[in-house]
Amino acid sequence: MSLYGENHSVKKITLRGRKESEAVDPSAKILFDYMCDIIYNPDHADLELDSLGSDFRELGKGMQYFAGCLRETQTLAKALSQGRLDITLPAPENEIAAPLKALHAKMKHLTWQAQQIARGDYSQRVDFMGEFSQAFNTMTEQLECRRAKLLDEIEKGSSKTKALEQNNSLLEAITGKISQWIIVMSLTSFEWLYTNHKAEDILCSPLFESTIRLWMRNQAEAFSDTEQPCSTELQFSHDSATQYFSVEIYPLSWHEHNALVFMLSDVSSEREHLYNLHNAAYTDMLTKLYNRSYAMKVLDEWMSGKKPFILSFVDIDNLKFVNDRFGHWEGDKYILAVAEVLSEFSPEAVLCRIGGDEFMLLAQNWRCKSAEKQMEALRTKLINRNIVEGNCYEHSISYGIIEYNGDKDMKVHDLLSIADEKMYEYKRAYKMKNKINVN
Repeated sequence: MSLYGENHSVKKITLRGRKESEAVDPSAKILFDYMCDIIYNPDHADLELDSLGSDFRELGKGMQYFAGCLRETQTLAKALSQGRLDITLPAPENEIAAPLKALHAKMKHLTWQAQQIARGDYSQRVDFMGEFSQAFNTMTEQLECRRAKLLDEIEKGSSKTKALEQNNSLLEAITGKISQWIIVMSLTSFEWLYTNHKAEDILCSPLFESTIRLWMRNQAEAFSDTEQPCSTELQFSHDSATQYFSVEIYPLSWHEHNALVFMLSDVSSEREHLYNLHNAAYTDMLTKLYNRSYAMKVLDEWMSGKKPFILSFVDIDNLKFVNDRFGHWEGDKYILAVAEVLSEFSPEAVLCRIGGDEFMLLAQNWRCKSAEKQMEALRTKLINRNIVEGNCYEHSISYGIIEYNGDKDMKVHDLLSIADEKMYEYKRAYKMKNKINVN
């Protein structure tokens, strides 16, 4: 029942037990109206104490105090209902507002706990909010379990998609601490929705940023036909240097956006290590040319592919004499001089040092006669260096050339044997010529 009764008759309530003809004290009527205003029209509730009889003035003062406490309490209740916690609290003597002030303190503490959770502290627990405490504690326990699961999945590099979909905010907290570059891109607008601290380094290079944005957009367009995670690589060249990235791509829902998360790992040092290993396996340490292993690898590939090419065996003349007479240091200089001249055969040729004094030269799109003419020109250039540089011994080479036209019956060892024999024929003919000239 309302304060005014079922028929909204103030008179019936205030005069309960009285006859309607009985008079009501004016002060009581003023106080009653003031009380109604306090409850139903607080903004206009006003009481003039001088309008009350002397017997009612103390009561009037009490009701004014009550009205003030009630206003403070209502203001606090309204602020709490709106989630505003920065309001000035009622005075300590306002006992009416005491429960709400206690609620305000709990809400402040609960807000602080929520802020701690947002920073990654999932040890927070609530024990003063009844059923809400159980729900809150269950939520934080679940968040803590999910974080542990995500960390484990990131380390193993598998099943990241499901975990990332479960909690985007948790992803932000975790990815800020890992070494990979994390970028989330919208599949519709191609905007970057999120970058972790490591990925923000990209923004320091406008060229890299524009390049990777274009590359990621191309990947996103190619990704539209599948929902499965995939792995790829990114190569970026700048300032005469090259960076290599291993990239894993996962689809996910990010704050109501269909998106892709790109996880980039810089593998440049690993690539450089592999490159050095490759060089060590296929490079001659003295001349920095390819070695015998690489020569046989290329020879096998070209013959398997039935590619036409010429093969030339080259032998340094009198290298043993130079080593014995002038020392191996001088012999190494002789080898390097020959390697330098042979490197001028053709930019596309594959030149390899296959032994102490032997070289193999492989070149596609050459005929035997043209190759012989070029080799003879290089040999002459090498001999002429004797006069220009005043060498104390003659620089020269012997060579043999064979042309392979894709003959499927010819084997690698057959080709090598023929080239080797042609080289020795050239060497014998050269020695005979010198012997005749001497005589």
